[in-house]
Amino acid sequence: MRTIYWICAVCAVLAAGLLMARQADTKAPKKIAVEELVKLLDKPGDVLFIDVREPSEITDTGTLKGALTIPVGQLESRLSEVPKGKPVVAFCRRGGRATRAANLLEEKGYKTVGVFGLEEYHDRLKDYLV
Repeated sequence: MRTIYWICAVCAVLAAGLLMARQADTKAPKKIAVEELVKLLDKPGDVLFIDVREPSEITDTGTLKGALTIPVGQLESRLSEVPKGKPVVAFCRRGGRATRAANLLEEKGYKTVGVFGLEEYHDRLKDYLV
């Protein structure tokens, strides 16, 4: 019985190590400061903003003017809607889904500028929301 315990313990340690190594290989996208974000928003067309929240969330809180809305779960199957020639800023409620979206976009050859969570900057971005 002790042998099985030790085998399970070793397997768990190895699995944790592999998971950590994989996560270390994934570059975390830059979190955009609100000041930089406002500068980007004041130059429409320079970057593409992608809102990766679910439609019900967008209905509740609004989104940025001109943003492309693709839920993160659909992003890979809808990449044809994302032009490759423009840098991308992904956003969601708090930044977690935007980070996943930015990592996917980078893997597929897109240039990402960064990510942010709309909840944190909502009050500062009221003039840019629809």
